[in-house]
Amino acid sequence: MINYHKKVFFLNKISIKKINYFRYLIKIEPFLNTFIDSFGNFLKRCLFLTSFGYKISHIKFYNIYSEYSNIKGVLEDTYIIIENIKKIILKIHNNFFANLIIKKKGPCIITAKDIFSNKKISILNPNQIIANVNSHVIFFVIMKCSHSSFKIIEDYNFNNSIFNSKTFIIKTFNFELINVNYYIKKKYFNKNIKKLFFDIETNGIYNSEYYFKTSIYYLKKYFDTLFSYFNYKKKEIVKENYIFKINPLFLRSIDNLGLSIRSSNCLKYNNIYSIGDLIKKSESDLLQIPKLGYKSLFEIKNVLFKKSLNLNTKIDYEI
Repeated sequence: MINYHKKVFFLNKISIKKINYFRYLIKIEPFLNTFIDSFGNFLKRCLFLTSFGYKISHIKFYNIYSEYSNIKGVLEDTYIIIENIKKIILKIHNNFFANLIIKKKGPCIITAKDIFSNKKISILNPNQIIANVNSHVIFFVIMKCSHSSFKIIEDYNFNNSIFNSKTFIIKTFNFELINVNYYIKKKYFNKNIKKLFFDIETNGIYNSEYYFKTSIYYLKKYFDTLFSYFNYKKKEIVKENYIFKINPLFLRSIDNLGLSIRSSNCLKYNNIYSIGDLIKKSESDLLQIPKLGYKSLFEIKNVLFKKSLNLNTKIDYEI
């Protein structure tokens, strides 16, 4: 039987602020423990591992059999065209795979908006330049777009479709998350209480809130498997008749009590910043504070009484 300490923390608030469609700021609070930095780094890694999107995985050019070959009448080399195609950001609606085709006669500039598909797709950067055709030739390329959660393997149906040329398989994908940063902020009235902020920026296939919820979903699935090892049952928890809750009023500053400046400064000088710190003290503890007399004590008791609180209250967890 494993015994757990009662001094734990509960996250009781997650707020999400939208800066723009590509960037969100997520705040998680409160943390009463010192491993908030480890948790932030862990969640950051999970965000990168569970961020999926859509990428072009197969490319086939007409009459091209090597990435080092040149397409007649096209300014760029083949491998440069492949790199330009990899920069295209697109999304397939209600499907995981789609076939794409570009067929255009030059001279012209080939961009992402020249792509046609057998499925409903959205291209987020339609002005992305793919190639520059400087003569009267037909630029002909077919592609396959796949969801990045699938393993990229050779597709024989795609190899034998339309025309016979070498199929270039792209296995290196760019991350859908452009930037993920986290930072920690301490509350000014109690340095033990901390907030965790995540600054998440995406390429636009999905917004940051979607990727954050996806990572939490996968974390829950993995940890449910780990918790099943301990055979947690709801009935056993009810038998213990132990319900652990944190009163959010205890985490507030003593400035919310409306005390006089003298009483407030005396308490802060003795490291009593929150209401939870105050109600744990007894009358004798407060009278031992320098410059805090009976008048200030009566003032504190009256203010706490109005909020249905008393001195010398027992709290089983750290504030």
